[in-house]
Amino acid sequence: MHSDVLEVKWKHFRNEINYHWNQLSSDEVDRVNGRRDNLVFLLQRKYGYAKRRAEREVERVVTEFEDKLRRAS
Repeated sequence: MHSDVLEVKWKHFRNEINYHWNQLSSDEVDRVNGRRDNLVFLLQRKYGYAKRRAEREVERVVTEFEDKLRRAS
């Protein structure tokens, strides 16, 4: 479900991105467009993360987001 959550719940997940990575501009977040690989690339570029770290960070935030969705339902 992880990769789907970014696409299916993009409008809600977008808020998570803004919360966790506040150095990203709205235009940059718009270009992610629900694609995990785009977010990983953006974190590498903007925060200087190595690819593996960016992937782990995205995974952590997606997991937290899914937990919030489960608790809300």
